[in-house]
Amino acid sequence: MTASQMSDHEIAALAHIRANPEGVLQSELWKDLGLDSRACSRVLKKLETGGHIERVECRRDGTRTYLVKIAKKDETIDPMLLMAGETIVPCVACEEECNVEHCKMLEDWVYELVFSEME
Repeated sequence: MTASQMSDHEIAALAHIRANPEGVLQSELWKDLGLDSRACSRVLKKLETGGHIERVECRRDGTRTYLVKIAKKDETIDPMLLMAGETIVPCVACEEECNVEHCKMLEDWVYELVFSEME
């Protein structure tokens, strides 16, 4: 299932899960997304069937729930996706678990690219 085939709820759920690399409890996810629990379950089932996420059963406060994470893929990465011009994107070797929208290292790298192009 590609992004163009996903519903708005599926896209929002996937983005929320991606923003939490350690995982999100399903019992909290539906509240965060403003969905009822059944609708959230249906959304997650589609994402799981599509291979985008994985759910691991767990207990929280004596209640059964699932820890939802982005599925790990064993695909080979095209090396050109790691490049920006003639340099490697710094995130490739980064071990920090950050949000790319607020990553100081990535920001510095982008500024360096921009200013080197201006010279």
